[in-house]
Amino acid sequence: MNQVGTARAYKEMIGTLGAIPFASMAGTPSLDLDTYVANKALDGLFTMVGKEEKNIRTNPAAWTTDLLRKVFGGK
Repeated sequence: MNQVGTARAYKEMIGTLGAIPFASMAGTPSLDLDTYVANKALDGLFTMVGKEEKNIRTNPAAWTTDLLRKVFGGK
């Protein structure tokens, strides 16, 4: 985001928000772009982990290691 200027443009925009009358930021969620992107990346990661876990639980062909076969296959 720094390389293409997205972060700079966003920070400039947020910086001007304080100059707008009645634009109080009290009680609003964080507007930090880095935090937002990191949180969305984690959301995506956990979504994919959940999909893979569902596949492992429902598809015996996904039990590709001895540990998975032992945990989900009961042997």
